[in-house]
Amino acid sequence: MKFQFYKIIFTGVILLNTLFLFSQRDLTPSRGSKRSSTFGGPQDFRDLKNYGIQVSVGLDYQFTKKKNETIHVPIERPYDYVIDPKGNVGAFFDVGMAHFPLGTPRLTLLKSRFISYYDWGVGFKLLGGRESANVTYLNDGKLSHAEGSFYNGYITGRGTAHKNIYFSQKYYIDNGLGLNIDYRIIDGNKLYSSVVQSPAIQSFHKPLVAQIHFDLGLGIKKKRGSYVIPGIQLPLLGIVGGARLDWFSSKYYPVLFKVKFIVLSEKKKSKTSCSEGSEEDKKRNKEYMQGQ
Repeated sequence: MKFQFYKIIFTGVILLNTLFLFSQRDLTPSRGSKRSSTFGGPQDFRDLKNYGIQVSVGLDYQFTKKKNETIHVPIERPYDYVIDPKGNVGAFFDVGMAHFPLGTPRLTLLKSRFISYYDWGVGFKLLGGRESANVTYLNDGKLSHAEGSFYNGYITGRGTAHKNIYFSQKYYIDNGLGLNIDYRIIDGNKLYSSVVQSPAIQSFHKPLVAQIHFDLGLGIKKKRGSYVIPGIQLPLLGIVGGARLDWFSSKYYPVLFKVKFIVLSEKKKSKTSCSEGSEEDKKRNKEYMQGQ
């Protein structure tokens, strides 16, 4: 797969968001009214906090350029390397919190919140790849083959701000922009498995990596305060290191395929409060329902 595949994704994101921005409408039923069977039964009157736990898990893969690179080594017995990199499937997880702002937003986009929510998490990331090299000795035409495979392990932390664009009561597009900081604690293999001359140029990125990333997901509202969001995370820009990571003689572009779960916490009911709560509670709950 070509490295430029992300350009197609970004084009699709722009088109989808433009469509949904002008087609979305508020389908939240008013407080106290009965929901029809279309919305799954009675309205949820739980008193929820505007924050809760988030868990993100999934697989990752490091994409590389499709076109193989040839490296010429002009020594006494000159030879050419044809470098062929590929990714290995890895895995990751992070656990943290999601926070949904309440009240009148300071920033709006088409009369809706500019930031729907922000979340953060800490966890572990395992990224892998492999590289093979076909060596041709130019003097005698002899061929040899060498290859190496690696997995690097990182402690990872991230924070992301999200904009939700609803196109129904239950489904929405989840756009996110954030920062991830990864520190490598497990070093992958740096040597080829076959005994042959190493490629003339090799580079291994430093342990600390900081990247600006983009999230794109399909949000699914299971019920009020409970969400499942399958999606992807793409690095856009390297702050420390690069968006692509050096290993052996190649650069690897890590993409995360994930599922995120968000469950907001429920407030504890005081013994003295009535079932409907105070007027302030009602106001805050109405603001929350309109924003979600």
